[in-house]
Amino acid sequence: MSPTDDILESRQKDVLKSVIRAHIVTGEPVGSRTVSRGAGLDLSPATIRNIMAELEEHGLLVQPHTSAGRVPTNLAYRLYVDRLMGRSRMSAAQTHAIDEALERSRGEIPELLEETSRQLSRLSNHVGVVLAPEWRRIVVEQLEFVRLGPHRVVTILVGRSGVVHNRILEVEDPVEQAELDRIGSYLSERYHGWTLPKIREELKQRITQERATYNLLASKALELGRQAVDLARADSEVFIEGTSNLLNSPEFSDLERMRSVFRTLEEKSRLVEILGRVLDEDGVQVVIGEENDDADLATCSLVASPYRSGERVMGTVGIVGPTRMEYARAVALVDYLAQVLSRLLSTTDH
Repeated sequence: MSPTDDILESRQKDVLKSVIRAHIVTGEPVGSRTVSRGAGLDLSPATIRNIMAELEEHGLLVQPHTSAGRVPTNLAYRLYVDRLMGRSRMSAAQTHAIDEALERSRGEIPELLEETSRQLSRLSNHVGVVLAPEWRRIVVEQLEFVRLGPHRVVTILVGRSGVVHNRILEVEDPVEQAELDRIGSYLSERYHGWTLPKIREELKQRITQERATYNLLASKALELGRQAVDLARADSEVFIEGTSNLLNSPEFSDLERMRSVFRTLEEKSRLVEILGRVLDEDGVQVVIGEENDDADLATCSLVASPYRSGERVMGTVGIVGPTRMEYARAVALVDYLAQVLSRLLSTTDH
């Protein structure tokens, strides 16, 4: 329960909802006459003014200028999301369009995640973000190595849900393709169905053992496997779509405020950390304003949900936008995209 929920009267909640909904639409301070005309409340403008003053005392509204109306605080948005906003449903046309768009991309996992971020952005008019499967959650299906030159090898790590990680390795000793094929087959057979952290721990122990016996092929296989796993560990990709939508929000007309948000969206490691916090949560999470640990996102809200392959949590889908967003719509959209993505990844799984 939000801290102020137990002390608000019914009509105070009604007025607060009306102010929030009007401000979400206009982006402007909301006056008592606007609430009186648009909310369908059986209250006079004078009564509404008094109630708005009471809500200001509770820290739920602020008056940016002496003669202006009031705007909701982040505390008001938290109360609204937790207790007041109600549920929103996606239209049949929207769900059908999403299903079709993602179904077309289901064979290629990166394209599927990219399309998911595109749909999140398109339907919310905010920024759509998708965190690709985190390394510690990937279950290995296959490992392959392709020779580029005497000392350069491409490692191809295929996860069970279809996510592919390709990276170039530098090797000390020259290696031929036939030897790489044997190494790939050996590692794939031995570690098929293992998670990357489990493989990494096993390889660390076995490399130490093999140094004592000095089996050259086994040593090469284990070293290549270690490098492949370490590279996959660093390969947390984020798909972002619609950053230009922020330019349409009056909240970001301040240049420095806009720059701070763009900094976070451009620095992948920071975004991975922010989205990664949702991985161990159930359902849709809403993080409002200063609730974000990253100070550059203090003027934004994040609506995000984990998605799965079978029972395994794989990554995060979400929307980043101003605190003045249509939360009910954003929650419904994120929830549906997470469900569709989970279904497609689970049916791709084997």
